[in-house]
Amino acid sequence: MRPLPGTPPRRVLVAGAGGALLHALRTGGPHAEFTVLTTRPFRGAPHRARCALVAPGAAWAASLPPADHAVVQLGALRRTREAVFWRPSRAELLPLAAALRERGVRTLEVLLADGSALSAAERQRLHALGFEQVTEHRSGTAPNHSAGPWPERLAAWLIGTVLATMRRVVAARPHRPAPRVPRR
Repeated sequence: MRPLPGTPPRRVLVAGAGGALLHALRTGGPHAEFTVLTTRPFRGAPHRARCALVAPGAAWAASLPPADHAVVQLGALRRTREAVFWRPSRAELLPLAAALRERGVRTLEVLLADGSALSAAERQRLHALGFEQVTEHRSGTAPNHSAGPWPERLAAWLIGTVLATMRRVVAARPHRPAPRVPRR
């Protein structure tokens, strides 16, 4: 679906590793403009994405371009080729969100690659910044650091997959209050 004539395209800002970029490209729509935050020039970006260099150290906030929507991935680097992407730390999430809000970001997606969840205090502070919507996505499984033989790695992967499936099933079930038992 094309935007109405005269309507500017949705500007999507991506911070984190390659998983955040892939997520943004899949969910951002065909007419969105993507800006990926990088630590150095990156020639391998998808044709729909442009790169914005982030200043090192504490000066990163001044490097953020304006946007409508932001996708932020937190978590460990999975592949060395992802080192080109600027990866904010968990401690930088709230200052980053505040800086993004100042740049016009209305909706925020947080991808937690390590399988952890945002704390209630983090969620409350993000909503207090005035975003229209804050969405949290957790990885189905925590990263597997097993370096054992392949049967051990396979078993860890299978257990992680089963646990992730169980979490999704439980989350999808509607909440039913416990039946009240009459007192005698």
